[in-house]
Amino acid sequence: MIRRTAVTLLLALGFLTCGPAKKGPQPNETYFWKVTKSDLVFGNCSDATDFRTSITPITITDNSYFVYKVAADGMTAVSQSCTALDVKTCTTPASPVTFQIAGTELTFSQDRKDLIDTTTCNLQQTETWTLRDLTNSFTLDIDNVLALTDSTTDCDKVEANLKTRSPNMLGVVGCVVSYKLSGEYR
Repeated sequence: MIRRTAVTLLLALGFLTCGPAKKGPQPNETYFWKVTKSDLVFGNCSDATDFRTSITPITITDNSYFVYKVAADGMTAVSQSCTALDVKTCTTPASPVTFQIAGTELTFSQDRKDLIDTTTCNLQQTETWTLRDLTNSFTLDIDNVLALTDSTTDCDKVEANLKTRSPNMLGVVGCVVSYKLSGEYR
């Protein structure tokens, strides 16, 4: 009776498992996350129709996965492209996302500039990815903070034009476009 009670107590407390428990990214492991939800959030952004319709949520299907491989030192992880849910089918893409790992959180950041039409003004995007490994599920936030750079005169015109076309009278300076993905561990 005492042994059975002790086993029941250990199971209830999660000490006995079938195989090793997954506790965040482990060195040399490849993780397959099934994406089940995709949202798009605009923060302090223009609501001009041409601006909003040019930005759409990330499309997910029944076969949408986010995959990465953790380096041998456990400090970084690199996105993978796979043809099946099998590590042997995975390769590192030409332009991979390389995450820094801190505990159960993976982060990546980059800056990009794109010239706007026929102006000398650039749309600058500071993109930050934050993946949270919640053991059996995950969240991935991809935040893009927008700014206009490189030509004050042209950038002021671009921003003013966008504000006049926006019912909310906002432009893109300081705008944050966030893609929010979530799903489960496979």
